[in-house]
Amino acid sequence: MKKLINIWRILAALISGALLAFCYPKFNVGAFIWIWPVPLLLALWTLKSKKRKYLRGFGLGYLSGLIFFLINLSWLHHIHFIACLLLSFFLAGYFAIWGGFAATIGVPKKDVSTLAESNSYFSLKAAFLNGSAWCGLEWIRGWLLTGFPWNGLGVGLANDLVMVQTADIIGVTGISFILIFCSTIITSLLLRLPYEIRNSSLKAHPDFIVGVTLIIIIFFYGTHRLTELSEDEEIEIRTLLVQGGINQDEKWNPESAKKIYKRYWDMTTPYLKLQEANFDLVVWPESSLPYSLHDRQTQTYLNKILSIDDYELVLGLNERIPQEGIYNSIVKLRNNSTNYSSYRKTHLVPFGEYVPFRKSIPFIEKIAANSLGVDFQPGDKLYPLDMELPEPYQIIPLVCFEDTFGSLAREFISKSPQLIINVTNDGWFKQSAASEQHFINSIFRCIELRRPMIRCANTGMSCLIDDCGSLYDRSLRHQGGERLIYGKERSNTFITGTLPETIRIKKTPKITLYTRFGDSFSISLGMIALLTLCLRIFKTLRKN
Repeated sequence: MKKLINIWRILAALISGALLAFCYPKFNVGAFIWIWPVPLLLALWTLKSKKRKYLRGFGLGYLSGLIFFLINLSWLHHIHFIACLLLSFFLAGYFAIWGGFAATIGVPKKDVSTLAESNSYFSLKAAFLNGSAWCGLEWIRGWLLTGFPWNGLGVGLANDLVMVQTADIIGVTGISFILIFCSTIITSLLLRLPYEIRNSSLKAHPDFIVGVTLIIIIFFYGTHRLTELSEDEEIEIRTLLVQGGINQDEKWNPESAKKIYKRYWDMTTPYLKLQEANFDLVVWPESSLPYSLHDRQTQTYLNKILSIDDYELVLGLNERIPQEGIYNSIVKLRNNSTNYSSYRKTHLVPFGEYVPFRKSIPFIEKIAANSLGVDFQPGDKLYPLDMELPEPYQIIPLVCFEDTFGSLAREFISKSPQLIINVTNDGWFKQSAASEQHFINSIFRCIELRRPMIRCANTGMSCLIDDCGSLYDRSLRHQGGERLIYGKERSNTFITGTLPETIRIKKTPKITLYTRFGDSFSISLGMIALLTLCLRIFKTLRKN
């Protein structure tokens, strides 16, 4: 009998992890985001052994997290299967800590036998504490060991833009609190209702009313944000996005250099030569050209293409600086290759752009020499780049997965007209879910900061996103269609293509609460959960 009980708990944990994975691309079953923890919480709350409850909760949480990340990050096998395993095993630890917390402190009643008799007060208390613990752990995941905030719980709601507009107040991690809060109340109700029905003692459930009220408030706030049409003055920027679709095997092959230069020339110049087009901005993806900015061949090429018309070119390029090293940069040019400004990527990808400890540990250096010959250097300055056409504004430059870090993006905010530009490759992961997952993470920067975004990928999802996270131009009341590069089918974005469009930015943009205070909401909740944990440990030690 005990074996059967243990098996159902393990199955419950695995089901929860799988349900959560289905909320994200490539599955996109967003409705599961509200109920995924229910099987896991039922398994955690009905653990009878008091002595090892935390350890068992830790184990069940770990299983749930492991199955989630193994499914969710399966595209990492295109880099290396071991990378997928190692990262999944590490990240599952956050689920494990939460599982231990929810099994001990985040349970409505300590005594399992009276769990069904708990009232709304205990349910709300458990919901608040579980949500706080999850929120705090997600915030830690965003910076610990350089951070990996990819696919936090709130990101699973990305396809329901109405319900994520509060990100401009509490950030995407704050939305995760709301989801855990509501799912905890649902779990508590599932335990109490059968007991009340059996005993013919149905009661009012204020906790359920609180949860529904919270959702209604969020719904109306989101509806207001999505339907309001701005009366602020705007700058209209005529833009051309170019998605080169360069195969990753060719990208750094010297024999393919001429082909790459020609492709961007052939895809860009026909638009520049159109008299009626009059583009202000052309955007190419991360590391779009095979040689560095200061290479003679690159400069000759850029001088030639910049002389065709008066416009600004923003592209991803490597900068090779003597005595310093190589930087992964966003470069803005106008008229010629010497009239430029650049932002050097500050948040590098471990084992992708640099190898940690390679200089201090000889064994790692031997491995690194084969996998990554030279480390990129991190930039040390965070500043927007000034633009001139059609009138002065600023761009917030984010390279590759820097657009998944809200704490980083907010550092660029000023009171000037601003536009986020993210250049990325995503070709490493071929035609997998990685590019769409990257995209849904990035839209939260638009909502949190209330700044529109241009995303330009080598392959994946190149698009324009407004300040509510929508691909549509809402000033046209959705009549213009999605501003996204795709093939004959909407689902096929892995193509070589262009997107000539107009993006609008406010001349006097507002500063959001998230911009002012960052992740203070999540940090505060995390501190409350930590304080509650410390008090419980202190009481237990004192009692013993």
